[in-house]
Amino acid sequence: MSEESSQDKTEQPTGRRLEQAVEKGQILTSRDLVMAAVLVGSVIQLMFLGRFLFNELTGNFRSGLDFATPMLRDLPLLDVLADRFRGALFLIVLFSLPLALIAIACQFSVGGLHLIISNAAFKPSRLSPVAGLKRMFGSHGLIELGKSILKVAVIGSIGYLLLKSRLPEILGLSLQPFETAMESTGSLLMLILFVLIGAIAVLGILDMFIQWQQHRNRLLMTKQEVKDEYKETEGSPEVKQRIRKLQQEAASRGSVSQVENAQVVIVNPTRFAVALHYDFGEGSAPKVLSKGTEQVALKIRETADQNGIPVLTMPLLARALYYTSEIGSEIHADLYRAVATVLSFVLQAGATGELPEVEIPDQLKFDSNGRPIGGKA
Repeated sequence: MSEESSQDKTEQPTGRRLEQAVEKGQILTSRDLVMAAVLVGSVIQLMFLGRFLFNELTGNFRSGLDFATPMLRDLPLLDVLADRFRGALFLIVLFSLPLALIAIACQFSVGGLHLIISNAAFKPSRLSPVAGLKRMFGSHGLIELGKSILKVAVIGSIGYLLLKSRLPEILGLSLQPFETAMESTGSLLMLILFVLIGAIAVLGILDMFIQWQQHRNRLLMTKQEVKDEYKETEGSPEVKQRIRKLQQEAASRGSVSQVENAQVVIVNPTRFAVALHYDFGEGSAPKVLSKGTEQVALKIRETADQNGIPVLTMPLLARALYYTSEIGSEIHADLYRAVATVLSFVLQAGATGELPEVEIPDQLKFDSNGRPIGGKA
């Protein structure tokens, strides 16, 4: 694989990359889709509440022009104006609150809701004319300009064709009675709104797809970025392996003090050492009191010699015990027979004479690096 291909962004963003994108304000959003949803909500409200809102607003307007009654009743003018303003404000809130909820729900379904305080902070770069020109004439700015021109062209063309097809009906409104003409005008306006809002909704869906594609491309990662992030978050595998080895050696050194309670130490002959103990009272399987390699193994042997504990050189058994057992745990079940033979030799023969032959299962035969040598481990 060439260097260029290895740097292609082909990997899906990790969880950490997504979190960093949110922290930087890189959130999936589509202003066109949100605007389309708000406009659809506005049309639906006008269908069901249009007459009520119109009557209430015209009533407030008429009463707002009537100053004779407040003056005759000697009412404070500011109180009268505030009362009329509250009536109009209630209607505005009644119409605007559902639209705000629609916008929030639309953004939540697209890219979620995130409170990013850093975006509200003052940034001097936003006042830079050079940075502004880069945003205007950059690739992103040109794409947004092209989208705006396309939206104006599409919506303008649809509106023109629709008005042209309804031109005779529009010209005939002047010949109708006032109330009939108002109803016809309302129906015609609703039809025009439905068609235009439908076109805007289609454009919003297309914009959503474009925004998703751009957002995805921005967050894609190279294989090297994934590796680097893994090292930063999880740590280098080499370092983690070294830490585990040091932890094991520390645990082994701490268990050397238990060697004096062992009945036998199996070695290989110097690199590995495993101290075993069998409790005749419990009658359970033999346990590993201590184990280690290199310096730890040497310390185990020295402690065993100081306490008169037999040290038997049995390489295959020592490696099998070392790689299949943990300190303080029972030995592997497949090694019961071999360890029982060794314990019998130590307790009955006093560990003198020729070492007994023990049988190690093929799947538990390891070399000094822990690789199986006698079968599938």
